[in-house]
Amino acid sequence: MEEYHLVKQFSKPKEGEYIPITFIEFKRKLVGWSPELKRSVYIEKEDEKAKLKRVREINLMIAINHLSGKLSSIELTDEEKAQFEDVYSSLLDKGGQVFYTRKKIGAKNIPFFELREPEKK
Repeated sequence: MEEYHLVKQFSKPKEGEYIPITFIEFKRKLVGWSPELKRSVYIEKEDEKAKLKRVREINLMIAINHLSGKLSSIELTDEEKAQFEDVYSSLLDKGGQVFYTRKKIGAKNIPFFELREPEKK
């Protein structure tokens, strides 16, 4: 499947690719970069911090990825979480489907959420 990157637990759609999601919950997590593993890891115990670089607190969104039918995890800054909350508030008012994508802002790709309202009959 060439769209494999859209159905992984930590899916990262490219700009212009959209994943329909259903929000489940947010968790606040500490995360840091592990030079050993060459990836970000979640910090469960205080003593794990010393081995990591760039330790920061993030909002971990748990959502159902409707392309895979499985749970996905999306890491969000406070600003990205606020953008999601605006979209989610509109969903509660109008109905529809929330879509997750990423937009290029400068050199970074950041998570972005869109509401597609149900079609009027």
